[in-house]
Amino acid sequence: MKKGIKWIRVICFKHDGSFHRIWDKAGLIYEDKDKIVISNSKTLIREDNGRMWMAKEPSVSIFYKNRWFNVMGILRKGGVHYYCNMASPCVVENNIIKYIDYDLDLVKTVDNKIKILDELTIQKIAAGEI
Repeated sequence: MKKGIKWIRVICFKHDGSFHRIWDKAGLIYEDKDKIVISNSKTLIREDNGRMWMAKEPSVSIFYKNRWFNVMGILRKGGVHYYCNMASPCVVENNIIKYIDYDLDLVKTVDNKIKILDELTIQKIAAGEI
């Protein structure tokens, strides 16, 4: 049995093919023919405008290879905050997850409220603003 963590990178694009965001390093938890599950904590995130920041809270994400969304569970005090991103099915190549973000997102907060978001970036959620 191999020991250690397999690291993977996540790259998000916009529908026009332009770069949107990259997560430099996430831990691979599980992969099969339908999905890939990763975790990250204090991961460096780079934005298309050059801004770089660290994710403050740990999260687990599921990227589907044949479904039009991905889901992130952000671990917060008081519970899990869910973020559903309408996106293309992901492609996994050379330890990189790639997908297209379609700017329609749903959030389920720790108090069980569901919000529909349009063009809201993940840093607002990571910063606890939502």
